[in-house]
Amino acid sequence: MKSFSPIVYYLWGVALMSHAMACWAMVAKGFFKHWKAFGYYLFCIAGLNVVLLYLALRGTTNMYSYAYEATDFIEALLLSLVVLEILVKVLAPFEALPGRTVARFCFWSVLCISIAVALSVYIPGNHTSVLHVALSLTIERTIFLTGAVILWIILLQAKSLGVTWNSSLAEIAIGFVLYLTVQATSRFVIGMYDSDTAIRNTASEVAQIAYLIALWTWTWTMTHREPASSPAPEALERMRSIATEYDAVPRERILAAVGIRLAEPVEVEAQEQGSNAEEIAQPEPQTHRFIVKKLV
Repeated sequence: MKSFSPIVYYLWGVALMSHAMACWAMVAKGFFKHWKAFGYYLFCIAGLNVVLLYLALRGTTNMYSYAYEATDFIEALLLSLVVLEILVKVLAPFEALPGRTVARFCFWSVLCISIAVALSVYIPGNHTSVLHVALSLTIERTIFLTGAVILWIILLQAKSLGVTWNSSLAEIAIGFVLYLTVQATSRFVIGMYDSDTAIRNTASEVAQIAYLIALWTWTWTMTHREPASSPAPEALERMRSIATEYDAVPRERILAAVGIRLAEPVEVEAQEQGSNAEEIAQPEPQTHRFIVKKLV
């Protein structure tokens, strides 16, 4: 099976070599201890690309099609885990984040994700094959688009969230934003121009180039940045000062809206001291006093 243009195979080979360098940097520079989901993503996608390249050269069209769908589904799941890992690292200093910042982040996330899902489902595809191909393509581009939207929101609010641009967290997120945005766009193009081989090859080439750029940026980040990223002290101080403003929404009210109540340490300590005082001041049972009276 050789249905792709020679440049696609060339970019495929370059991507495999770049993958090998990225996997080496992940292990050698200690990033795997701090970036589990990102590490699993690099290792798994490298192995899956080797399988796909072999099937593209030696296998049949049906074998490659089914393997490609399975690979895209696995990649979509791993990308969701990577986006979740980035989100957890961004929101790690939750105690220092103003409630207004968290509320604004949640609002834009819900709004943009809803629009992305509606857009992905609304735009039809011109598939002439079976239904599950169109369904899998819709699921893939929806996951890619929602992941890109979340990362775009994080980067656009990086200052208020305490994310510094010269950190491994920001640079890894930028690589994924580029890759996910291009991948989602290419999935839309492939869905709308399924029968046009030239457009499909162009979309595949653009997606591979974007992935190459992302791989190179990740490799550079892992060789030049520290794996553990934390907000700058001045950023944390700025966030704490914003949290004390009169118009800031307390995080307790935000969590209370979903049924979560935070107990302050002082309140818990006061409750414990009150319960201990009640136990100490509790009178002896009536039976004990009665026995003492009888003995006297």
